[in-house]
Amino acid sequence: MFNFAFNSFEEAIYMNGHGIYVWIVLFIVVSCITIFFITYRKKIQKIKKKLNESN
Repeated sequence: MFNFAFNSFEEAIYMNGHGIYVWIVLFIVVSCITIFFITYRKKIQKIKKKLNESN
């Protein structure tokens, strides 16, 4: 049914020695997206608050 590239969870984490780089990049990308989302959500809330106060 599925042909997995790794035989165990440990092999998937290690990725033949490249795992540390893959997981660091994944962490950086997820962190950037999270920071971006939180920052712009706060900006949108501030704009909504200003619009509600001006009306």
